[in-house]
This record gives sequence, C-alpha cells and structure tokens, in this order.
Amino acid sequence: MLIINWIGKRVVGGFGSADILIVVGMGSAVGDSMFYPSIPLIVALLVITLIGALQKLHVYLSIKFEAVRKKSHPKVMKLVESGKLLYDNFSDDQIDKYEVYMLLRESGIKYLSEVEHAYYEQSGKLSIYKYENPIQEHSILPEDLPNYEKFPHSL
Repeated sequence: MLIINWIGKRVVGGFGSADILIVVGMGSAVGDSMFYPSIPLIVALLVITLIGALQKLHVYLSIKFEAVRKKSHPKVMKLVESGKLLYDNFSDDQIDKYEVYMLLRESGIKYLSEVEHAYYEQSGKLSIYKYENPIQEHSILPEDLPNYEKFPHSL
C-alpha cells in the first residue's frame, strides 16, 4: 500500500490503494491455478476468500480507527482558493500547475478567476466550486500561458 500511495492519486484513479492490492492479489491467485495445472482451483478460491475477508477487516478498521484511514486513504487537498493556486499543497500530491490547469479545463474552466475553490479528491479528480458572476482574467488556455510547453502530437 505504501508504494501505491507513493505513486499517487492520478495513477490509481478511483481505486484506493487497498483496492488495487486486492485486484492484483485475486488476479495472481486465479492466474496461478489457470497457468499451473499442479495448483488446484480450490487453492485460488481459498486465497480469494482470504483476500475478501482481509478487505472486509480493512474496511472495518478504517471506519473504526482514524489512524488506519489516514494511512490507507489519501487526503483531499485544496489546490485553488479565490482564483489563486495554492502552491504549498502541490508538493503533497506531486502535481504541478499545468496538471491543475488541465483538470480545470476538462471541467470547462477557461479562467482561473472563475474558481472559488477546487479540491483534489482521493480519486485524482478535481471538485470545482465556481463563482456565480466571475471576472474573466488569468486565462488557463494553453495558447495564453507563458512558457507552456507544447508537446508534439507524435512521439
């Protein structure tokens, strides 16, 4: 789980780190009995049952104990407040301003000044709260950003 947390939210998307480990573990258990005839299918079923039981235990412990939840679930980070980027929070999730701009544009935001608050969620998505009557300044469109690296279409 530590390595998956280290990789970051963007990679795991909507899955939590424990969920990814479960999928990998179950896939490995089933795959072993499919590829190696010497491993009976009952072993794979026992492993899957054990993994399911451990997942239930993890969920229970996460609900019961805040310390377990903090270690196994990434925290929500505020990245934009009152139309300004909160750079101090970027390093916690290893995200840069261009990725924030991309996530904002994916939600139809053209100007940073439109955003009252934006939160980087556990899923790697951005929750955006816009001003009702925003002033349109500080464009985040690629053609308006100074020093924006444009990547070639073919690598």
